[in-house]
Amino acid sequence: MKQGLMLLALLIALAAYYYIANLFFGNICPSKILVGLPCPGCGLTRAALLMLRGDFIGSLRMNPILPFLFVYAIFILLKKKKAARNYIIFVIILSFAVFGYRVIFSFGTEPIVYNSHNLTSFIIRHLQNTQETNSY
Repeated sequence: MKQGLMLLALLIALAAYYYIANLFFGNICPSKILVGLPCPGCGLTRAALLMLRGDFIGSLRMNPILPFLFVYAIFILLKKKKAARNYIIFVIILSFAVFGYRVIFSFGTEPIVYNSHNLTSFIIRHLQNTQETNSY
């Protein structure tokens, strides 16, 4: 019963985050919301949705790490803890390598784009406006 309530609370919190993040920032990625820049995981949700629709090429373009995460899930389901731990370390390193490649060679194409509607930019603009108002 307690686990069910915790799961329900988590789902409500995630739904609230999704709604609020989309409403104010037009994005749900915490990295893009905070600083406007993508993270190595950017595009995973869209990649999964594309894969579910049968668009495997589009899925790989959105984030090529997704198939590796399916393999990780298999290790978890088979309760291969040591293999899962070693494999996820490999996937994390691979994610950062792929991310670096994408930033260098494809920055500006989805999902590796700058989000100008981010919290840091908002705070900087607000501080600049306050400073200009106070300088008169």
